[in-house]
Amino acid sequence: MNSWRAMERQGAAAMVARELEGAYWGLLPAFLCWPLLAMQTSLGPAPATMTLMASLMAGHDVVDRRIPNALTALTAVVGLALSGLLGGWAGLGWSALGGLLVLGLTTVFFLMGALGGGDVKALAALATFVGPASAAWLLLLTALAGGALALGLLIAGRRWPASFAPTMPYGLAIWCGVVLLWAVRP
Repeated sequence: MNSWRAMERQGAAAMVARELEGAYWGLLPAFLCWPLLAMQTSLGPAPATMTLMASLMAGHDVVDRRIPNALTALTAVVGLALSGLLGGWAGLGWSALGGLLVLGLTTVFFLMGALGGGDVKALAALATFVGPASAAWLLLLTALAGGALALGLLIAGRRWPASFAPTMPYGLAIWCGVVLLWAVRP
């Protein structure tokens, strides 16, 4: 309720700008030309744009321990738009199906307390860049990367709380999953 009142006072644009503020946010205009550069690669613009958005999400998660909703929404819109432009209505449909599949599967982990809400939304938004099959690979590779990062933290001497609530920024594991996805399944 307070957020709605704040939004009414400040305006929606001011709320989005405040939510996305930070030193790393200033790099976004430079990255908006990323799809044009990615057209020169054999994979096309989707992998580069998806990796860029995952990088921004990981940066926010490492710095603030949260992934802004506005960035997640922007990622989903860009993923759907890019899939629609490159694949037509069929591409848009497969893109939406990939996002919904990941949203449904990761919501179970959110309800169990294994994932944060921002991580669930981030994975679903990133899955809009790919279809359901690659989205399943994204989940598997992200889980493997998250396990490796957690193991690294344990080896480094950092302990989990008694409740086993995750204390590492999972956005970093999501970024690793995206990079691995394009390395394994180009």
